[in-house]
Amino acid sequence: MIDTLIIGGGAAGLYAASLIPGAVILERGCECGRKLLLTGGGRCNYTHLGSVPDLLVHYHGSRSFIRKVLYRHVPEDIIGHLRTMGIEPADEDGRIFPANGDAASIRTALLGRCGKIIEGKAVSIGRLDGFLRIHTDSGAIDARHAILAAGGNAFPQTGSDGSGYAIARSAGHTITQLRPALAPLILSPPLAAAEGVNAYVTLRKGRLSVSGEAVITRRGISGPAAEDFSYCLSGREDITVSFGKMDIHALRGTNGRMLLKNAAPVPPRLAAALFGEMGEKRIANLSGEEERRAEKLISAFPASAAASSAGAMSTAGGVSTDEIDPETMESRMMPGLFLAGDIVDVDADCGGYSLTWAFATAYTASRSIR
Repeated sequence: MIDTLIIGGGAAGLYAASLIPGAVILERGCECGRKLLLTGGGRCNYTHLGSVPDLLVHYHGSRSFIRKVLYRHVPEDIIGHLRTMGIEPADEDGRIFPANGDAASIRTALLGRCGKIIEGKAVSIGRLDGFLRIHTDSGAIDARHAILAAGGNAFPQTGSDGSGYAIARSAGHTITQLRPALAPLILSPPLAAAEGVNAYVTLRKGRLSVSGEAVITRRGISGPAAEDFSYCLSGREDITVSFGKMDIHALRGTNGRMLLKNAAPVPPRLAAALFGEMGEKRIANLSGEEERRAEKLISAFPASAAASSAGAMSTAGGVSTDEIDPETMESRMMPGLFLAGDIVDVDADCGGYSLTWAFATAYTASRSIR
């Protein structure tokens, strides 16, 4: 009989284990925290400073549920807990990284506080004689409490392959619609000729818009703006991409001899990808229709877009928050079972908010168990 079994050794599972002495982690690959190594470009942006009202605008899901959880473990608490393990923070405009700039140090610190880690994959969970029975691919484990922190279905090579949803269903939970989040975008048409170019963009779908830094890729757009916008997409949808504004009529009088691609307020390679053959014309030789078209391509490049599941760092959708007590993170469907992290139907913007959620839910669940 195990007192507390943590299913999944990702960010939420490791954080919970660091708070519950004697907890046992069940990890399918016996290598915990692999996705932590990828966050923040390998530097691990592990939280973001701000009041709970300030943080809330960066989350997507039940606002009242998220608020109750975040108030229980604010960013300063996360910083303080990791500080007890030797992790000093570095503040970059509110984004908090380890001072040494190494994501591996976060994983090492959390692993140092963990108890036993056993290898295996949970398949389902049920109750028997007042305790939980977790069925795995190699037998059954009995526990008084369990924390389901198996992640979503983003980056399956790190262990988040979506198998946690089947476990949640076996406990009677509802899984809301799943889609990639914090993901690069696949555009049609792509701007492949500008691959590698950095640009400040505004992405729009109807009344929704996100502005920020982006990188043009062979298939679309990546970077913070794309990742924050990916939650807006349900499949492939029509969007516009703004790269700024351009007044060609005004340029005609002062820079009429310049090629259009060199006069645009974007790098020439991106301008060439946007304008095609028209970009090789001198501004003075553009027709009125070409002027209007060029201005529109800069301010509202039309494309269809879809979030790339292959590059997603998180998952939108998951276990319905209606079926979880936000005061404890305990399942309303199965007493003794708690949930934490990306498996819950809450997702967040880029900038340390996802890890803040993982740690806050893990803390709430572990505090309830303790």
